[in-house]
Amino acid sequence: IIELDPYLPEVMRFFKQKKYKRCKIQRPLTKVNFVEKTQKYQILIDQSVALKWYNGHSNFFCCYKTVFRASESKITYSPCLGFKSGDELPDIAEGIIVQCSTRNKRIYVNGHATVPVKEAVQKRLEEAANQDEQRPLSVLMLGIDSISRVNLIRAMPKTAQYLYDNGWFELAGYNKMDDNTYPNIMAMATGYDFMESVRACAPWTEGGLDKCNFVWKLFQQHGYATAFAEDASSINTFNYLKKGFQRPPTDYYLRPYMTAAEDNLEKTSEAGIPHCLGYKTAAEHVYDYATEFTRRFLNDTYFGFFWTNTHSHSDLSQTSAMDGYMVDYLKALVRQGTMENSVVVFFSDHGMRFGPTRLTWSGHMEERLPAMFFWLPERLRKAHPEFVHGLRVNKNRLTTPYDLHVTMKHLLSLSGRVTLEALGPAPHCPQCHSLFYPVPRERSCLDVGIEDHWCTCWEYDRVSSNSKVVRKMGRKVVSYLNNYVANFHNGTYAKICVPLRFQDITSAYMAQPNPRDPEEMRTYRLTFTTLPNKGYYESTLRFNQTDESIMLAGSVSRLNTYRGESNCVPDFAAKKYCYCRK
Repeated sequence: IIELDPYLPEVMRFFKQKKYKRCKIQRPLTKVNFVEKTQKYQILIDQSVALKWYNGHSNFFCCYKTVFRASESKITYSPCLGFKSGDELPDIAEGIIVQCSTRNKRIYVNGHATVPVKEAVQKRLEEAANQDEQRPLSVLMLGIDSISRVNLIRAMPKTAQYLYDNGWFELAGYNKMDDNTYPNIMAMATGYDFMESVRACAPWTEGGLDKCNFVWKLFQQHGYATAFAEDASSINTFNYLKKGFQRPPTDYYLRPYMTAAEDNLEKTSEAGIPHCLGYKTAAEHVYDYATEFTRRFLNDTYFGFFWTNTHSHSDLSQTSAMDGYMVDYLKALVRQGTMENSVVVFFSDHGMRFGPTRLTWSGHMEERLPAMFFWLPERLRKAHPEFVHGLRVNKNRLTTPYDLHVTMKHLLSLSGRVTLEALGPAPHCPQCHSLFYPVPRERSCLDVGIEDHWCTCWEYDRVSSNSKVVRKMGRKVVSYLNNYVANFHNGTYAKICVPLRFQDITSAYMAQPNPRDPEEMRTYRLTFTTLPNKGYYESTLRFNQTDESIMLAGSVSRLNTYRGESNCVPDFAAKKYCYCRK
């Protein structure tokens, strides 16, 4: 895997360090607290805040509404119930919206997410624990959207240094397997590639995703408590242009609360997605929920998947504001004891997919190489030193989301509650295996189900963008894009999208010969522009020098933003290539 310089001038001219800013100066008036003795949450009013900001608390009234999930796209609320500081919350309250008012003015609105006791979860944990000789390890996955390994070093240097200095294992050759978040997360969570996930999980059909065998379901079936949380509800991984889940996918599911927070709390936006929600950022709502979930089940077994989009999705520099926060957050997990009995994965799905840096060579590589770090607790390192060896060996080798999928199954098998053989391989990559064991040094993208277009193993040389062959390939790709859109969903988009016209080749590269390829085969990578949408695209093609045939090697990437251009098309696969008729 090529070592990239995070500080290349071609990238740094677009990077600007950002500062963390608190969403509000004052502390929140209310907070919730889980009481171990009663196993209940209580809601508290901070008397010092009331005195400082609200002239005491005797002249205003506070109530809370419990948030209920009606469906993925709809929530309901209980009537607003008045409370006094110290009142208990019912166990059905997994999220509440608090309102405080004087006689003629609302003075305070805030939200709190909770992880209440659920009898079915407690019973499952107890039954599984009774069979254990030793408590199995838990799994905590902390994901940040659109952050490459290199941009983690560039934008979050304190976080990167903390991981390097504190015994985390980096996988610098972790290679994405498809374009955006959904297929890369599905590869990790199910072992399917995109088309297999469409067939098996039917994300555009009500109840389709519920039938899918997600890895958190496997942990749940074998005695673990499970949680899933994500910010920015409009672009959630399983909901953006998809149907989401009919039933909550995990025991604890933050989406209903996040929807309520976006609807009720004072909100700011950056790059079109939520930033502040009330007294903290949208991402901090997710991180605080992860802290509470892992604290509540500190002495039990759990699988938690926590994903943030809002501080990294749309801008190369955006996540730099969270650098110091993230270091403090990871240290807080250590103090809480989370790291003592949990394997933690700190990772991303891909690098920045569009924008000015994406037009650079570094941007091309960064998009394909997301951040990936593992934390192993001390008792696992001592019991299995071969896992430490395997992760060290794999640091600079080609690894994939399919390997991560098998690694999650490997961790579950270590519980002794199920065998790895019974859990099975990654469906799309049966030969992929746990990252705790060395992967072959000579491993190729073909070996692990990664198409040429996403592969970082190729070495390219620049060639003329004006050559007859290169321009022929450019026109071929544009023709492919037009046919793809015209034939999508039985031709329903043909009349609403304007056919694209080839404009120009902006760069062209030819891969150095691959010993596995036929002698007459060459691989090219092109970036080109189209009209009338002023689109920038990138494609990888195979060119047969004998018969001059051309074959597309993977999907075609859109390198500049297309917001507002393709609103007439409800399908994310076609949006990149459609320019709606006015």
